Amino acid sequence: MKKLAQVGKEQFMEEKGYYERSFILAPDDCGASARMTPLAAFRLFQAMAAEHAERIGVGGAAMAARGQFWLTVHCRVDFFHWPALAREVRAVTWPERCGEKDLRCDRSYSLYQGDRLAALGRTQWAVLGPAGRILPMGQTGFPMDFPFAELPGISDAPTRFRDDFAPEDRAGIYTVRSTDIDVGRHMNNVAYVRALLDCFPAKTLADGSIASMELHYAAPCYEGEQLTVYQKREGSLCRMAVKRPDGKHAVLAAVRFREEA
Repeated sequence: MKKLAQVGKEQFMEEKGYYERSFILAPDDCGASARMTPLAAFRLFQAMAAEHAERIGVGGAAMAARGQFWLTVHCRVDFFHWPALAREVRAVTWPERCGEKDLRCDRSYSLYQGDRLAALGRTQWAVLGPAGRILPMGQTGFPMDFPFAELPGISDAPTRFRDDFAPEDRAGIYTVRSTDIDVGRHMNNVAYVRALLDCFPAKTLADGSIASMELHYAAPCYEGEQLTVYQKREGSLCRMAVKRPDGKHAVLAAVRFREEA
C-alpha cells in the first residue's frame, strides 16, 4: 500500500519527549472529495507510533528480543479539518507519563495543516510478556526516565462500550484479506477501521461529517475469517462491533457525527 510521502526532515525532540514529521497527502490518502480520509489519519498515527518507538528503543524488534510485544487496547481519533490532496501536513506524537507499576500506557498524536489543527489521536497500549501476561511498565524495556511531553491532546477516559447488538443490527460481512495481515500474523489494527468505514457510503466519508472514531480491541482475527459488522445508530452516534465467526467481538467501536446546526 502506498504510504503518505515524507517531506522535509523528521524531528526527534528527545529532550522534549516528542517526535514530529511532515507528509504530503497522496491520492490513496484521500476520498471522493479529494480530502484526507479517516482511514489515512489512523494509518499515519500508527506509523508515527512505530517510528518513535524504534527511536526510543522499544520498537517491535527490540521488544521481541525480550520476548515482549506491544498490544493496542484502545484507539480514538477526533477530526477537526480535512486537508486536501497534495497538501503538506505535520504530525506529532508523544507517549504520556506512566509509572513503573502501570499495566497500560497512553500515546497521543496531533495532525496539522500549517497552524490549523486537523486531528487529535490517542491510543492505549499494554505490553504482553513471554508467559502471555500483561507486564507492568517497569518490567518492560520502556525508559522510565523518558522526558514525557506535556502537550495538548485528548484527555477523556476511554469509552466503556457494551455489546448489545441484535441480528437486525447486522450491517455487513468482512472477509479478512491477506493484505490485512501484519507482522503479528493477525489483522492489523487499521484494517478494522477500514472494515467499519466500509459500512458507510462514499458520500458520508467525503462530506466531513465524521467527528471522531473510537475503537476498543478485544481479540485478534486471522486471514480468511468472515467477520460480521454490526451497527446501531443513536442520533449523532453510531455504535458498531466487529465479531468473529465464534460470535465473540473482536472490536467494539463508536463513530460520532457532527450534529447539524
